[in-house]
Amino acid sequence: SMGSKHKCIDITYPDNAGCYRFSDGREEWRCLLNFKKVGETCVPNNNPTCAENNGGCDPTADCAESENNKITCTCTGQNESFFEGVFCGSSS
Repeated sequence: SMGSKHKCIDITYPDNAGCYRFSDGREEWRCLLNFKKVGETCVPNNNPTCAENNGGCDPTADCAESENNKITCTCTGQNESFFEGVFCGSSS
């Protein structure tokens, strides 16, 4: 689960998105897996691929595609996974 220090407090974000507060106080939202950003909304993405936007995974994550058009994100190193790897960050 996400510690309170990584919960967004300053920005609003759309449905089907996850928001992450970085240690420097910066906040960012990204669409959850199998959704894609259209304008300021997140809409279902029926054919996600790792070639496009790293599959919605964090830029540092490893993206894998499964046969049923599902994306799996694996955070690397000591990074903890948030929102199924849409964000990878330190838990501290």
